[in-house]
Amino acid sequence: MFSDLSQLQRQQDLKVYTGGWRIILDISVVSDTRVLVTMWKEKEVMLVDSQTCVTLAHITLEHAPANVCMWDNNTAVVTLVLKKKVQFINIHGDSLTLGRSLNVNGDVRGIARSEEGLVVSYESSPWLEVLALNGRVLHRFMPVAGRGVFEYTAFIATSADNMVYVSDWGTSTVTQLDSNLRVTKTFSDPMLQKPWGIISVSADQVLVCSRDNNRILLLCPSTGVITSILDKKDGIEKPYALTFSPSQRKLYVVPNDISGRVQIFQQQ
Repeated sequence: MFSDLSQLQRQQDLKVYTGGWRIILDISVVSDTRVLVTMWKEKEVMLVDSQTCVTLAHITLEHAPANVCMWDNNTAVVTLVLKKKVQFINIHGDSLTLGRSLNVNGDVRGIARSEEGLVVSYESSPWLEVLALNGRVLHRFMPVAGRGVFEYTAFIATSADNMVYVSDWGTSTVTQLDSNLRVTKTFSDPMLQKPWGIISVSADQVLVCSRDNNRILLLCPSTGVITSILDKKDGIEKPYALTFSPSQRKLYVVPNDISGRVQIFQQQ
């Protein structure tokens, strides 16, 4: 938990790839020393040692991977760009193998684990579903014509109290839904400009990438208060995706560029 947000200090960047331009779309913590990253152009998921920057394994997919979440310690799930499918990836030590895939109901983008299964968002048509692992739709949120909550959904986060958070870069808002995908709150703020990556670090602490404002924002859902914890002076430029390691107390931030790097901030 982020008990003292004033004590985040930047560490050495994680250089995922240094041989040319590379676009990272998402990142997820596997263990204290390993992270998974999705590489757009290469259509790869890479397992990287977060201390040495060494690529331990990589696997090529049929389409470019977008967002990633961990299902358990040995399984990750990724969404495929412009493909109605999510792909399971097995993690065996320092190796990766393809698991089964799951057909879904649209061009899926965001993904997160929930108590019941997987929460997914669809980019081309902004709606959400909770899916069982056999693909059955358990819950669905579809906006009423002319009264849509979303315009362009990207990332999803789930919290310890079973709430769902969706960033919408079209409306520059974050929306909270319950586990049945009923909208409970929508948050907006002048600092919240083109939000993309979003994670829940505790039941009442949500971190958001405000890409066009060069900030990492802390949202307190119980009060609706949004504060800036990192900005351009800390090296934040167009943040796109992020993840957090509670055991290491490290925040990983992926910038929206072609550098193939991940910024790391350590909580002191």
